[in-house]
Amino acid sequence: MSSKKPISKKIIDGIGIFLNGIFSAIGLSEFYKVGIKEETELYPFGVEGPVPYYYKTAELYSYVNLTYGIAFGILLAIGIWNWRENKTNEIIIFGLTCILILLQIFQGWAL
Repeated sequence: MSSKKPISKKIIDGIGIFLNGIFSAIGLSEFYKVGIKEETELYPFGVEGPVPYYYKTAELYSYVNLTYGIAFGILLAIGIWNWRENKTNEIIIFGLTCILILLQIFQGWAL
């Protein structure tokens, strides 16, 4: 079996790594900004309008973002490991990334 990956698999791996890196950075930066630095003046916490349930409190919002940041970070680490070792099918990692993104979107729709 050849150790070289076809270009299509490298592209799928690269897209998965990129998406996981971006979403992990967003989630962890939101946790840091709201949960640690407590910069909440620009966020509509409480019962102001149609916002997702996790906007009830700054603490809940920061924990939801921490959870997604860690989950995307784990997929990022697996993607980077797979890029180097080629042990897992790229489609599985990319599929898990898409599922996690959809889960985050659907959770945002929950009022």
